[in-house]
Amino acid sequence: MAATYVKGKLYKLKIADLLTDPSQARKFMDPISLNELTESIIKYGVLTPILFCQNAEVKPVIVAGHRRVAASLKAGLTEIPGTFTDGDTRLQGFVENIQREGLTPIEEAEEMDGLMKEYVMNKYQLADALGKSKSSIYDSLTLNKLPEDIRSASRSNPNIAKSLLLEVARQKTESIMRRKFETLMTKAANAGRVKTPTTPKPLPSAQRLLITKTDELTGEFMEVPWQEWSEDDRNDLINALYGIRRQTDRLLVDMDAPPQEGEQKTTGGGSNLA
Repeated sequence: MAATYVKGKLYKLKIADLLTDPSQARKFMDPISLNELTESIIKYGVLTPILFCQNAEVKPVIVAGHRRVAASLKAGLTEIPGTFTDGDTRLQGFVENIQREGLTPIEEAEEMDGLMKEYVMNKYQLADALGKSKSSIYDSLTLNKLPEDIRSASRSNPNIAKSLLLEVARQKTESIMRRKFETLMTKAANAGRVKTPTTPKPLPSAQRLLITKTDELTGEFMEVPWQEWSEDDRNDLINALYGIRRQTDRLLVDMDAPPQEGEQKTTGGGSNLA
């Protein structure tokens, strides 16, 4: 039976059940930015819930938060918090994207054009709907005049400034636009204002993260100044350590781990010192 959701209510969603919105504005996720978001989620969790709706088959669809979902997967999470919404979800998703997740200028321009066509709006009505100035809307829509090869290059490089693209888009012909784009990109690169996206180092797997955390915790135990603690704190630590020992002993038995030097393997209670 399909889940019934209430608008505005927060839910814990299984990431594997979430569908992406085919009409979402975002076409490119900067790998470096995505890795930074992943590292943040590993440390602090997902602090801002995604926005989701249901499709005709009553399956959950991401309205806003595609980057958070992708980063959560990379962080090894299986669930993510989400708030249910309905109604004009495309417009809601676009507004949240431009407010929070930084679309590239080309993605923003293409989505604005799509919204105007879908909702039969002019640029003045679109400005009111998005809460943006009419001049800002006009500038963004101007970028749709750019040839597809320039738009494609700009989609995958979030470092290309909107002002640079506007200067190119105001040229009279596509051939002049291409020459202008190449000239401005060369100047910007030489001045250090535009960097070519680099492939980030792969993040460690969930298994590696657990191993690293376990090693770090072992090191912390070696330096615990328990002699300076109150009796209550020492007793609480003792109970916590016993709990860890029970779990680790059980895990070692399940893994059929061989005893280390100076220990004897047991079948039910872990390893005993010889």
